[in-house]
Amino acid sequence: MIQINPDQITRFAALLPTLSSVKPFDFCTGQEGVLFPPKGHPGAVSAFFFNAAHQFGFWSLEGNRYGRPMVAQAGGVDRKGSDYVFYCTQRALNGDPDFFRPEKLAAMNGRDMDRFFYDDHGRNPLPMWPERKNLCYAYAEWMAVNRTSPEALVVKANRARKPLRYFLDQLREVPGYREDTLQKKAMLLALMLWNRPEGFLKVTDPGSAVPVIDYHLQRSALRTGLVKVTDANLRAKLVARTLLPREVEGEVRRTVYEAVEKLVAASGLSVAAIDYFFFTNRTRCPETTEPKCAECPVNAICQRDTALFQPVYRTTFY
Repeated sequence: MIQINPDQITRFAALLPTLSSVKPFDFCTGQEGVLFPPKGHPGAVSAFFFNAAHQFGFWSLEGNRYGRPMVAQAGGVDRKGSDYVFYCTQRALNGDPDFFRPEKLAAMNGRDMDRFFYDDHGRNPLPMWPERKNLCYAYAEWMAVNRTSPEALVVKANRARKPLRYFLDQLREVPGYREDTLQKKAMLLALMLWNRPEGFLKVTDPGSAVPVIDYHLQRSALRTGLVKVTDANLRAKLVARTLLPREVEGEVRRTVYEAVEKLVAASGLSVAAIDYFFFTNRTRCPETTEPKCAECPVNAICQRDTALFQPVYRTTFY
């Protein structure tokens, strides 16, 4: 149905290390105090725990087809889903450094939680709001029942022999993170804490990192040919952007996951560098407009199968 393309893995493994844009992001530079907490902010760790848990589902359905990405105005700027959540998180943190303490989230009523995500027009534009609200309360309750906090989980991880592996294992129990066996949001959170200027997560075991597979990376992997669709029916559904069954979406995502594992091993690059490259490449290979192939740094080796689209499937995983 879908398989890894080893020749394309080899091409990417040779090219990506030569590109200056292939490097980790520090979740601070360029938007400090707007999208990201200022360096040294006392509420940063709790804010990142909350934020990463909500990095999913930023698009709408129209019938049984992909509709459009979520874009809303906040602070006078049109922001797509991920940046929108970052902005809302930082806006709350600017008003209250303790806003994301789990006990404060637990005490928040549904209306106030809804208002936290309001755009400039007084509306909450986030898709899957009931699921997000339930995750907020489940996350806060789990922290209370286990008498812990985001900061305490990081401290425990930093004392472990393999801090990153221990951190990811802890998150397998935490609502908002435990649902996904591929740990997309868990690894994203680890990257936030690891690569921040403060170095909150003291990683001595970078080999414990796992791929961060969201829909942007899946779209890039399909279009560039890192993975090949061998089934005509699946290809037709991806091109038509129609809803896929859970098991089919799972096969596509798992194959892309394994392709990125091989790319990391062959290139010698970190998961953080490869993830940030493909995430930023989303603006050159977007969802709703024609790809800007001439501007893409991998244009020379890309298979340009631009009719392909990421799996269309509703989940809280990514």
